[in-house]
Amino acid sequence: MLICFPAALLLTFMVIETCNVYFAKQAATTAAREAVSGARAYGNSTGDGVARANSVFQRVHGTLVNPRVSASGSDANRVVFTVTAKAPSLLGLSITVTERATGPVERWTTP
Repeated sequence: MLICFPAALLLTFMVIETCNVYFAKQAATTAAREAVSGARAYGNSTGDGVARANSVFQRVHGTLVNPRVSASGSDANRVVFTVTAKAPSLLGLSITVTERATGPVERWTTP
């Protein structure tokens, strides 16, 4: 019992860590996609996308530690958002999660 219990406890904590990283990746992906959705609409800017990403960060409070969103790489035809954050950890690990989403900018064209 003295040998098995610590191993079982460590395994349990590793499963929890894996779940935390998975949920952090899902939250970062959602924030990046929402940012693209907000910025690519006709007449919107990258600032609108950043605002939508920040609203996702507020909704998933605790799932991402120190989240940051960047619109670098965007141009007049395509928006690119990168979300970077750390996953919460029970064991004190520092796991960084980075997710990226891109999309074309909507614009009016003549047929």
